[in-house]
Amino acid sequence: MDVSTESILSGEEKEVLDGLEFPEEVEEALKEVISGTDPLDGKDFNPVDYINALFPTEQSLANIDEVVARIRMRIRKLDDDIRSSIRSQTDSESNGKQALEAAKDDIHEVFSKIKDIKEKADKSEDMVKEITRDIKQLDHGKRHLTSSITTLNHLHM
Repeated sequence: MDVSTESILSGEEKEVLDGLEFPEEVEEALKEVISGTDPLDGKDFNPVDYINALFPTEQSLANIDEVVARIRMRIRKLDDDIRSSIRSQTDSESNGKQALEAAKDDIHEVFSKIKDIKEKADKSEDMVKEITRDIKQLDHGKRHLTSSITTLNHLHM
């Protein structure tokens, strides 16, 4: 009981399947992720050949309910795996967002500390300038006082 592709797929579906090719990098990544030997995972998978292999004769259609039940179980398991992957991806995304927010907070804290240090450095620089100015005034006063004492000593002699 051979089933032809024409009887199952519409023209659009055939075009989509025929034109479906991934870049080599994607194919390699898929091979790493999907390491099984399941014929459904193959690049050259043909659904008609697969169905014909499952039901080679009309008599084999007698156990169609068992095959459908196995396929439904497999679909449920795949759905569960997909849900689990999506949840873990969502958790990873959430953790990533939290880490990003924490990093932003840390950066703001560092900038705040740098700003405080700069302000303190500016204040220290102003204090040093003021002290230097005071020292210059005292130095001039000392020079004038020394000069006055020297002049008085000369007059006294």
